Amino acid sequence: GDEQPVGLGQLIPRIVSGADDLSAMVTLPLCRILNKNATGALVLDNTFIPTIQAVRVSGLLGAFSGEVQGLLATRAADLAGRIGSPEQSGIADVAEFMMLQMLNRHQMQFTHRSQLHTLHPEAFYQDLVGLLGELMTFTEGNRLPCTVEPYNHRDLTATFTRTVIPELRRALNTVLVPRAQNLPLFFSEGTWIATISDPTLLQSCKLVLAVRARMPYDQVQRQFIQQSKVAATDKIRSVVSVQVPGIPLHTLTAAPRQLPWHEGYVYFELEKGTPAWQDVIKAGALALHISGTFPDLNLQLWAIRG
Repeated sequence: GDEQPVGLGQLIPRIVSGADDLSAMVTLPLCRILNKNATGALVLDNTFIPTIQAVRVSGLLGAFSGEVQGLLATRAADLAGRIGSPEQSGIADVAEFMMLQMLNRHQMQFTHRSQLHTLHPEAFYQDLVGLLGELMTFTEGNRLPCTVEPYNHRDLTATFTRTVIPELRRALNTVLVPRAQNLPLFFSEGTWIATISDPTLLQSCKLVLAVRARMPYDQVQRQFIQQSKVAATDKIRSVVSVQVPGIPLHTLTAAPRQLPWHEGYVYFELEKGTPAWQDVIKAGALALHISGTFPDLNLQLWAIRG
């Protein structure tokens, strides 16, 4: 038979400058040069992500993968601890449980991904934007995700560092504030005292006192207001002995929706629009004095947002 020569091409890779004529070449970004130092060595940009097939090749992406795992674990542990805290008496928004479920799921997923020898950048990008979208359901006022840089395999630096990584860091560091926060009361020298270290609770929250005693419900409702005085810790003696006006209590017809219903509790709201309330804000603590007897008295003080 006839013989015909067959032309073979050989791959000849070489490193060229981006300033060269690249029209006849197929190129892949390799690095970015910042400058040349006094010894003639090139200084590379360590924030540049080359075109790669595996995330582990990039120090920046590898480090961020570990950072995300750490933040997920920390946030999940903090949230689980807060939900299970005895001080919170089992109070938790549905949103807190949903966020904890989401954090646990993504933590397991990122742990698995970190153990893979080859994780493609696009798969990693999908993991990150999926996590970001779910987080923004909880952290953004409009409950909608932000616009992120689309995936571009030839420009992984912009893909990851322009919006995805900064927004994910911000979302993971946003604290989900509980709607109801328990303010512990302790008994000292005939007075119940609550120290409130966060002044925003006194300024922007509604304070509700939950009271239960081994007495008829309507009797507690009627007598507790008559036999209790609330004021700043440094004013309570004057309120009790000299009958200086304290902070009025108003009976609530039902438990606030942010709190679970417990049988036998009567709920009172503390009136904030009084001079006595300004004294509490200055002191950062309030005191409750109760005269008479309320058998098996149980008290809970709650700060309710919104």
